[in-house]
Amino acid sequence: MQEDILPPAAPIGAAPEETGPRPAGFNERFIAYVIDALPFVLAAYWTMGMMIASGNLANTPGGQLRWKLAWIALYLVYETWLSSGGRATVGKLIMGIRVRNKDGSNLSVPKAFFRSLGYFASATPLNLGYVLALFTPDKRALHDYIGGSRVISVKERGDFAQGAVFAVSWALMLFFGVTWLNQTFLAMTPSEKRLVAQARRGVNAVAKLQDMHMNSYGVYTDDIRRLAAMSGDVNRFRRELMDCIDPASLVIATDGSEYVVTAKAKNWRKTEVAVSSRDRK
Repeated sequence: MQEDILPPAAPIGAAPEETGPRPAGFNERFIAYVIDALPFVLAAYWTMGMMIASGNLANTPGGQLRWKLAWIALYLVYETWLSSGGRATVGKLIMGIRVRNKDGSNLSVPKAFFRSLGYFASATPLNLGYVLALFTPDKRALHDYIGGSRVISVKERGDFAQGAVFAVSWALMLFFGVTWLNQTFLAMTPSEKRLVAQARRGVNAVAKLQDMHMNSYGVYTDDIRRLAAMSGDVNRFRRELMDCIDPASLVIATDGSEYVVTAKAKNWRKTEVAVSSRDRK
């Protein structure tokens, strides 16, 4: 009797085996993105500083914007060319991932271009378009839907390598998140900068009176009333000084031969400003 050569049936309840390439995970995609984008960001700011210092670029918002747009255009060319035709960007080569059409074929240049433009849609607002890859089939981000693409993995990793990718990815996200929070919410606003500048003018006014006191009496003083009297208009000096600084924060420290004047600005974080006799030499 001839034996049955059909393959054994899969156990009841077993999940079907995956076929085709594995979708690239969020973490490996993020690291590849950082590897590709960060050099362009750093180069844009470095060259912009050089151009401004040499006088070849106007240090204005418009001049800086034009320079940034030029580097964004270069980045779009880089991403478009190396994401199409079966090629790969440096970051994707290192991470062992590739961009393909939904059906697995190579991405065309036009699709790769629209996918690259889609990065900016994914970044607005709050990078939610990138986060979409955590929840969608085949781990597709918003720019993948825009370009009709998906990202696949062509490299197998062991548990240790997967753990390293996870750790590096989330460490980078934490670093960039803290940096963004600092620049967005903790960096000084223009109005705060004006308040700090006013406070600096206030302590500099006290320093000028200290210089006058030294010229007249041969020593510095910590008596604000004596310094105010040297201004010629005590009430005006007091009013203008109190408008500049937090009134309770003014401290004049001196040993007669040197002095340090410190005070706090009237911004919400009470930024400390200071001037000393050494600064004015």
